[in-house]
Amino acid sequence: MSRLGKPTLLASALALVLTLAGTLLSVPTEAQAATPSSRFPLADPNTVLAKDGTYVTYGTNVGATVGPRCGAPTGVKLFVPFLNHGSGDSVSMSDCAAGDALPGGPGAWTGDTEVWAPGVVEFNGTYFMYYTATKKDSGQKCIGLATSGGAKSPFTVRGEWACPAGGRWAIDADPFVAGGKLYVVYRDDAITTWPDTGISVVQVGSDGFALWNTRRDLMKSTDLNWESTNMSGETRVIENPSIFVGGEGHYYLTFSGNNWRSARYSTGIADCGTSPLPSSRCRLLQDGANQPYFGYTGAGGLGPYRGLPGNHAGPGGMDVFYTSGNRRCVVWHWYDTAADRRHPIIGELKLNSGGFYVE
Repeated sequence: MSRLGKPTLLASALALVLTLAGTLLSVPTEAQAATPSSRFPLADPNTVLAKDGTYVTYGTNVGATVGPRCGAPTGVKLFVPFLNHGSGDSVSMSDCAAGDALPGGPGAWTGDTEVWAPGVVEFNGTYFMYYTATKKDSGQKCIGLATSGGAKSPFTVRGEWACPAGGRWAIDADPFVAGGKLYVVYRDDAITTWPDTGISVVQVGSDGFALWNTRRDLMKSTDLNWESTNMSGETRVIENPSIFVGGEGHYYLTFSGNNWRSARYSTGIADCGTSPLPSSRCRLLQDGANQPYFGYTGAGGLGPYRGLPGNHAGPGGMDVFYTSGNRRCVVWHWYDTAADRRHPIIGELKLNSGGFYVE
């Protein structure tokens, strides 16, 4: 999710304020985490500001025995688990699942019970969730839509949102609001042929469904090469896009590339110009065709332009959001190679003479 507000001033030096818990208890609580990284294994994180002033981070489904629960039911699969944490400008993080935002599952249009990479935004009092699931019969990965009156209330499935012809995939949708209108950026393989992938943006109506004549092509995997390093014969992966406003009113695209189950998984950034529906493809920053912008700087990484707090392996799925005080923050996941799990972590996205950085 990208909640686009007025861009922060470049001279701002506000630090990320963390909510610190005191003594760790044997039973986890929502405010327990003392660092911006969570021990809960939540992949493809997406953060919104709830109406009660707290933050909600959603992610890909987890099994019945996965992760501690602090409000979410125990012993059952969570289709869209969420963590509840922080308030105001204190974003914090949680180590336990507070609930399931889609307890009824992905809906009748799907062929199974898996839900990936939910993206949520509030628009005109309604929360819109775009999520990835498998289409019934075709078996392709497509995007569904669900809505709710609250960030933590159960979402109601509205149906299939995007499912390209020819079996191509549409996944990883991320909604954002700009100029009083609602948009969705997503991985759109319909604009490419295998093994390439692409990213598109489209304006949507008040009901959350796409106005397809507005769709724009933002990027293709052929625009860069690090996304296919050591992936011979596999799909050329760019995915998990998010859009935010940076300096001088420009819209910027973050996206992930390479294999998520490796230290190589990394994040790129591109400048898409001054319109949420650009007339040409976005321009990669800092030699972005040859190196990721953010990534793991240790052995097995891809030599990124900049590292990230913690320098964890496989940082990707970066989502940009704004606090109630208009601080521009990011949430992303990193890959625990030993446990084969991903965990969310939060930082503040800032800008200096060298470009964007996170602290």
